[in-house]
Amino acid sequence: MRFFLSIIIFYFLALHSILATAIEGRVLKVLSETRSFELELTQSMDSMLKVGSTRTFRVGAGDLKIGYAGRMIKANAAYYGKQWHIEQIFPLDGLGAKAARDVNQQLHQATAVMSRRKYVKLGEYIPNFAMIDQHGEFLQIRQLQGKPFMLNFIFTRCTVPTMCPASSTRMADMQDAAREAELKDLHFVSITFDPDFDSPGILSQYADGYGMESENFHLLTMSQIVVDDLLRQFGILTMEEDGTINHTMATLLVDANGRVAYRKEGATWSTKDFMEAATKLL
Repeated sequence: MRFFLSIIIFYFLALHSILATAIEGRVLKVLSETRSFELELTQSMDSMLKVGSTRTFRVGAGDLKIGYAGRMIKANAAYYGKQWHIEQIFPLDGLGAKAARDVNQQLHQATAVMSRRKYVKLGEYIPNFAMIDQHGEFLQIRQLQGKPFMLNFIFTRCTVPTMCPASSTRMADMQDAAREAELKDLHFVSITFDPDFDSPGILSQYADGYGMESENFHLLTMSQIVVDDLLRQFGILTMEEDGTINHTMATLLVDANGRVAYRKEGATWSTKDFMEAATKLL
C-alpha cells in the first residue's frame, strides 16, 4: 500500500513539470489558504517574470509544509492551469548553508583522488558530508554522531517494485520495528540519486507516502556533484537509461562513531538481520 500511494503522488507531480524556467528569489509570504508563496524575484530567464518584481506562485503540499518564509530559494517556474507554479524548490540560504559548502568541497577533493576500486567498506569510517533534508534544513552527517543510523540510496520516481520501493518499504518497516523495540537512538538516512527532481518538498511527500516519521528519518538531497561524490564513496553504480536511473543498491548500518557496522547489497534485505545488528549497537 505504501508503494502504490507513493507512485500515485509522484506520477501526478511529474505530469506538471511543463515548460519550466529556472528562477531565484526570496519568499516574502507563505499563503497557506491559497497554497502559494509570494516571491520577490532576483533571477529569471523568462521575460514574463521580471527581476525585482513580486509574484505569487502555487506550490506543492510538501513545499507549503516547509514554508521557506524569508529565505532565498531556487526553483523551476511553469505556467499552467491559468496560474504560475514553482516546483523543485531548493533553499539557497539558512543555518548551516556556508558550512555545508565547505564540507562538500572537502568531500569533492577527497573523492577526486580516490581509486576507482576503493569505497567505504565494513569496519571503515564514512566521510562527513552535508545535504538538505525533507524539512529544507542543512544537515551534516556528523550531526548524527553518537547515534547509529541506517543509510541507503533511493529516488522518488523509481517505479521498479523490487528496487527503491522495496528498499523504502523496508526502511519504514525498520523504523516501526525500532520504535516497538524501544531503540530510540536509531536514525534512518535515505539519499536521493535524482537531486534535480527530488527537492526537499518532494522528499517530504515521499516520506508521507511511506509513513516515515520525520523525528529520526532524514531524506536528503543536494547538488548532483555531491550526490555523485557520495555514490563513489559508497560504491554505488548508476546509469541513466530509457528515461530512468538504473543502479546498484546497498544498505548500511553505521555505528555511533561513524563506522560501517553492517552492509547488505541489494534492495530486498532482511529487517530481522538489521534489527539484530542494530540491537547489538544499542
